[in-house]
Amino acid sequence: MTMSTRVFIVHMLIPLGPGLFTRANEIGMMEEGYVWILTDGLTDISSTLDPSVIDSMQGVLGVKPHVPRSKELESFKIRWKRKIQQEYPTNESFELNIFGLWAYDAASGLAMAVEKLGATNFSFQKSNTSRNSTDLDTVGVSQIGPNLLQSLLSTRFKGLSGHFQIFNRQLRSSAFQVVNVIGKGERGVGFWTPENGTVRKLHSTSKTNLGTIVWPGESPSVPKGWVLPTNEKKMRIGVPVTKGSGKFVKVTRDPSTNATEVTGFSIAVFDAVMAALPYAVPYEYIPFQTPDGEPAGDYNDLIYQVYLKVSLSNSLPFLVNRGNSRFGFNYDEVCQNKNQTCSIFSRNA
Repeated sequence: MTMSTRVFIVHMLIPLGPGLFTRANEIGMMEEGYVWILTDGLTDISSTLDPSVIDSMQGVLGVKPHVPRSKELESFKIRWKRKIQQEYPTNESFELNIFGLWAYDAASGLAMAVEKLGATNFSFQKSNTSRNSTDLDTVGVSQIGPNLLQSLLSTRFKGLSGHFQIFNRQLRSSAFQVVNVIGKGERGVGFWTPENGTVRKLHSTSKTNLGTIVWPGESPSVPKGWVLPTNEKKMRIGVPVTKGSGKFVKVTRDPSTNATEVTGFSIAVFDAVMAALPYAVPYEYIPFQTPDGEPAGDYNDLIYQVYLKVSLSNSLPFLVNRGNSRFGFNYDEVCQNKNQTCSIFSRNA
C-alpha cells in the first residue's frame, strides 16, 4: 500500500525558503496533518522574515545552534548596530546571525592560535607552476601550516556564540535549540545536546518531553506524518440493518438526498479506535440492506456475504433463505432482487 508522506525537512536560505512556505500555504500544505522541520540556515533568520511569511509558517519546527546570553554578546551587538548605522544608514536590518558570530569567533580563535606559536618564521614556499596553471596555483604554501593547524585545534575559549572548540575540523556547537513558529515569531520548546539528547531545559539530564508544540493548522495533536492517498481503496465495513431503537447501531436515510448515515454506540467506539491508530486508515460503512432500504438479513447472513465475497453496496443483492437441495448439498441463492433469477452458491454443511 502506497503512503503519502506529510513530513518535510527544509534545508535552504533566502529567498527560496520564504517563497516555499508562501506557496505551500496557498496550496493547503500548512494545514493539520503536515509536519515542517527547518534546519539551522532558515531557522536562524526566521526572526528577520517578513510578517506575511511568518503567517505562512505557523506551526513549523526549527533547529538552530543555541547562543547563550552574555554581557560580551550584548555589548558586541550594540557596537555592531552602531557601526552598521554609520556606514550603511539606509540599511534597515542590523541583526547579526549565527554565521556572523561564528566568523568573529573563528577569527579570534585563529589569532589566539597564531599567538601561541610565538615568534616563528611565517615564510611561504612557492609551488612550481606551468603555463596552464591558474592563479590559485601561484599562491604560496605556509611552512608552519601543520603547526598552526594543531594550535588551532587545541584552542579553547568562550566566544560570542558560546564555547569555541574545533572538532573534526569543524566548529562544534555545544547545544541546539528547538523552536516552534507561533504568532509573530518563534518560541523555544526544548534543546538537544550531544551528551543528553533532547531535553526540556538546557542544563537538565531529565528525559522529559519537549514543551507544548502547536502544529500546522493550530493542532495540538502530533501529526501521524503520512496519510493514505485519496485514490486508495477504502476499508468497507458491513453494517447490519435492524428494526428497533438502534442504540448500538442505527442506519437512517435522508429521503431527499438518499444519503445514508450510520450512528450508534458501537459506531462511536469503532470511530474512536480508528482515530487512535498511529496511522490513517480510510473506511466507510456499508449498510446491509436491500435497494428499498429493508434489512437484507441477519448477522449470519451478513458474514456469509463476506465469505462469498459479494460486493457490499447500496444495491446489495437480496439473500434468499438457505436450505438443502434434493441433491444432498447445502446452497444459497443470491438475487439482485426478489423478482430476478437467482445465482446458486454451494457451501459446506
